[in-house]
Amino acid sequence: MKVDGWLLDVDYISESGEPVIRMWIKKEDKNILALYRDFEPYFYAVPSNSLNKCIEDINSLQASRYNNKIEPVRIEKAKRKDFGEEIYVIKIVVKHPKHVPTLRDPVRELESVAEVREADIPFANRFVIDAELAPCSKIRVFGENTQPSKSYENIDLCIEAELAEPLREELKSEPPIEKMAFDCEMYNKGSAPDSQKDPVIIISIASTSYGTNLLYADEKKNDGKIIKNFISEIRKIDPDIILTYNGDDFDWPYLRERCKKHEISLNVGRDDSKPKWRGGARRKVSITGRMNVDLYRIAERDLRDVSVMSLEEVSDYLDVVNIDERKKLPPSKIGEYWDDDKLRDELFEYARDDVISTYGISDELLPTQIEFSRMTKQFLDDVTKMGRGRQVEWYLIAEAYGKGELIPNKGEYGKRKSDSYLGGFVLKPKRGLHENVVSLDFSSMYPTLMVAYNISPDTLIPKGKIGEYDEEEYYKAPEVGHAFLKDRKGFFSEILKKLINRRVELKERLDKEESKILDIRQSALKTLTNSFYGYTGWGAARWYRKECAEATTAWGREMIKEAISAAEDRNLEVIYGDTDSIFVKSLNEDEDIIEEVKDLRQKLNEELPLEIEIENLYETIFFTEKKKRYAGLTSNEEIKIRGLEVRRGDWCGLAKEIQKKIIEVILKQRDEDTAVEIVKDTIEKLKNGGISLDKLVISKTLTKEISSYESRQAHVRAAEKAKRQGFEIVPGTKVRFLVTSRGGDTIGDRSIPVSLLDSYEGNMLEVKGRESKYLIDTEYYINNQILPAVSRILNYFGYSNSDLKGEPEQRTFGDFG
Repeated sequence: MKVDGWLLDVDYISESGEPVIRMWIKKEDKNILALYRDFEPYFYAVPSNSLNKCIEDINSLQASRYNNKIEPVRIEKAKRKDFGEEIYVIKIVVKHPKHVPTLRDPVRELESVAEVREADIPFANRFVIDAELAPCSKIRVFGENTQPSKSYENIDLCIEAELAEPLREELKSEPPIEKMAFDCEMYNKGSAPDSQKDPVIIISIASTSYGTNLLYADEKKNDGKIIKNFISEIRKIDPDIILTYNGDDFDWPYLRERCKKHEISLNVGRDDSKPKWRGGARRKVSITGRMNVDLYRIAERDLRDVSVMSLEEVSDYLDVVNIDERKKLPPSKIGEYWDDDKLRDELFEYARDDVISTYGISDELLPTQIEFSRMTKQFLDDVTKMGRGRQVEWYLIAEAYGKGELIPNKGEYGKRKSDSYLGGFVLKPKRGLHENVVSLDFSSMYPTLMVAYNISPDTLIPKGKIGEYDEEEYYKAPEVGHAFLKDRKGFFSEILKKLINRRVELKERLDKEESKILDIRQSALKTLTNSFYGYTGWGAARWYRKECAEATTAWGREMIKEAISAAEDRNLEVIYGDTDSIFVKSLNEDEDIIEEVKDLRQKLNEELPLEIEIENLYETIFFTEKKKRYAGLTSNEEIKIRGLEVRRGDWCGLAKEIQKKIIEVILKQRDEDTAVEIVKDTIEKLKNGGISLDKLVISKTLTKEISSYESRQAHVRAAEKAKRQGFEIVPGTKVRFLVTSRGGDTIGDRSIPVSLLDSYEGNMLEVKGRESKYLIDTEYYINNQILPAVSRILNYFGYSNSDLKGEPEQRTFGDFG
């Protein structure tokens, strides 16, 4: 029989000591499990000298695992390319994936073996790559209907597969995926919930087919029943994707501990298994037959414009649930709201808003992640938790198999960490307000340069061997002197050329037709291609070649300098230049700036191996004295802000709000006096307790354990105080705190975690466990939040900080001379 469907996940089990690949497939509303038994685990040995000697030594090798003799099933000679050079290697085929690490070390220790390769590629990933499949894409399976050796939850058809192959057709829709989001509320009073004693009181659920539902505990707060109902709901809804927001670090571990307490089996996998936990710096939770996606990990990596990564802020940023329209509750008061019959409905509303936000965020973020999953051949729940470097690497691994490239081993990041290189060229901005400024963008500069100059780890000529080649045989990077062969097809440059051409094709189609899926694909291609150059200089990269990154940025610096020179030759003033863009305005008021820039663009496109695009015309734009910090009003009345406090996370909401207001006044009205009055009024309101407390909260993320910080910054001290009160504080926690006027000399001493607040009125705070009240340090907020946010703009117009505070400025005798 033949079955077509969507491949969602792949794993393997062992039967009679042999591996069985399991393919979890979706066909409309049917779940299909395909079992495949003919894929063999393998790895490679690179001979140090004699190929025959290497074969002989490996053939005589024996190892043991749990007192069982382990030896290769067979040994094969194979030809592969290793950084551009063709070599012979030994392919070592074994009986079971767990035999790979058992044999790997003894093989590595043989004198006839120079290196072991590809022994760390997981078996399921290896199968997907070798079979040329892609998660979240269409697959065709040939085989016979069978009864599996064990029962599976919600499986409609099981196939003993003889062959699995990709369906090579353009995807015009997304997989028919059933999504389910959930969010837990735990009973607590005044401190962080403790999984050993505090029960789960609400589990809110939202799903594709069943809508929204709230599961809640009884009056005795017995959460054993609610957790059992939750497991039943998962089996009823049968989601392909389970969604949480920070669930891997919080909801899932909490549920696991509560299940232990009640002796409940958290069997939510499609094979009736429990979630699997992987450790490391961050927890990773996987569920058999389903994809477990923590949306917080995606937002943290990809939404750089969001300063506070809370569920509420991200939901608001993505226009899912407006932060001003959702129910707000202090997390530390959930227990109080539960105990009060009059307030409990508000808690239910709060829980419902949380899960609606989580589900809605997935609608915005998942489509791009699905495309990354297809491109990198990595399963969705894994690719959502990867950094950009690992995504590039898995794409390369998949491409390497098809091109016969031997995959290098992982880099030793610790040995390469300090190996830095010079980045892009920056022309210092001309501070102040400018009118009629045009920005030009060098589209995909770095990947385009890598293609143009064949920059790739396998085309790099070692510095000591450049003299062995004629100058016509290589490209030589300016400044750094790295050389790359012209006549050898570079592994990276060839891949990048294909990716760039594919994106151009998609963009041309988008000009003719509206298609969300095409736009997602071109955006994913852009993100991936722009990450290649940085990957080569990343210390943990398998294909690490710092020279490639160094040469790419060197050619980039040369390109932008040539562009600046060409602009100045055309009587254009370059206001600012940075890496892959320049901002220009005309020195001749009678000339049409757009026509002048079009002429410049044409010249640059003819002379440089790049595509230059006119990005924006700014009616007004303000540059600070620092790079990457400006704000501009475009010709279509859109305000664009880069690098200023409104885009940074370590400033309070009030600082961001007031800076945004004065930016709008300066850019739209060009009225600095009105902007100054806004600052004065805001400072007066703050002093009189007229500013909402939530606008004074400062948020900063802990990037490591509290004990690992040498410098006790304010957010670290606030985290210590919260932890002493029982709150769970782990790396990745967003610490929210206020600065008060008592407690010590440093800001850290005076910081109070928001979680410890009992109540507040005006600028007066009551803190749990403290009899005395605390007063907001208004002078701190004025001098360290408000003024730094506005002075870098208003000082330019001649206003001092004293002017902004409405204070008389102290003068010296010299001022009266």
